[in-house]
Parts: sequence; structure tokens; C-alpha cells
Amino acid sequence: MLTNPAYIFLWRDLAIFLLFGAVLGILLGLLLIFRPQFVDRLNHVANRWISTRHVNRWLDRSVSIEQWFYQHHRAVGAAIVLGAVYIFVYFGMLFDRAYTLQHFRVREMLPPKLLESLLDALVLGALVWGTVALIVGLFLWFRPSLLRGMEEEANKWVSSRRATKVLEIPRDDADRFVMRHARRVGWLVLLGSIYLFFVVFRLLA
Repeated sequence: MLTNPAYIFLWRDLAIFLLFGAVLGILLGLLLIFRPQFVDRLNHVANRWISTRHVNRWLDRSVSIEQWFYQHHRAVGAAIVLGAVYIFVYFGMLFDRAYTLQHFRVREMLPPKLLESLLDALVLGALVWGTVALIVGLFLWFRPSLLRGMEEEANKWVSSRRATKVLEIPRDDADRFVMRHARRVGWLVLLGSIYLFFVVFRLLA
């Protein structure tokens, strides 16, 4: 039984959403049974193809900021080192694990065992990334030339044009199947929507 007000609120919202979807499903089923040509016209209007090629072309450009980093490598390196030191001080000395566990347990957000494991993973991950940041910051501060080889390997450009090209092909196989079997699909949608409507309505009542 749900006692948390947030869970009750979310459950009611989900139930109302499903109830609204069931009503729309009943209307769609009736239209597919008695007026499939109207659904076909509505489908043509709703399925207007909008190409995202111009957006993908804009995202598929590389932006280089290495020159700026190497011009200000001392300031950037010092900032990264200070950030790493702050991580070590906070998670190594100031972080109160017991207080954090107690705070989340009062809110009943996660099971205690899972919460302890996630908290330990967070601290360990922060310390590991702090160590990496400290090493990179020191190299960038004093010897940035040592990072050039790693930078060239990491900055190899991989174009996403070939992957997104598949998404630029309109597919209407499902629409054509539904319109070829409009009345059968309409009956299935109608019966399923009526069943969903009464199940959700009983839960809300």
C-alpha cells in the first residue's frame, strides 16, 4: 500500500494519463472501424516529414579550443589542480558519510544497502577522478607538451553523418499495414482501450 504522498501523486497522474489514453484509443478504434479514410487523411497531415539534416550538419563540425588552452596553460593547469585538491579535501576529510546516510534514510528515497553502496561508489569515483585531474593539471601547468600525444589520439574526429543517414529515411510500413487492415486493427484497439478504461477507472474509484 502506498503511503508516501509523492508516490500517490505520481500514481494518480499515471492513472489519469492512462485513462485519457484509453478514451483516445476508443475514439481511434471507432474511426478505424467506421471511418478509416478520415484516419488516413489525418495520418497524412500528422506524418509530415521534417528533415534534421541541417541540424546534424551543424553538430557534425569540430570545434578546436586547444590553442586557447596552450596559450593559457598555466592558469588552466592551476585551476584544475585547485579543483582536484578541493575534491581530495572535501571527500577525504570533510565529507560526513553518516550524516548523508541519515539524511537520505529519513526521506525514504532508497533502500539502506543500496544507498550505502551508491555513496561509497560516489566517494571512490570522486577520489579517482580527482587523482586524474591532479595529474593532468600538473602536466598542463608545468609540461603541457607531454599531453600533445594523448590529445591527438583523443581528438580523432569521428563523423556521425553515416550513422544519422539511416534516420533520414521515412518509414511508413506500420501505417500502410494499419490502413490495409483498418477494421481489424480498429477492433483490437477498441477492445483493448475499453478494457484499459475500466481497469484504470476501477483503480481510481
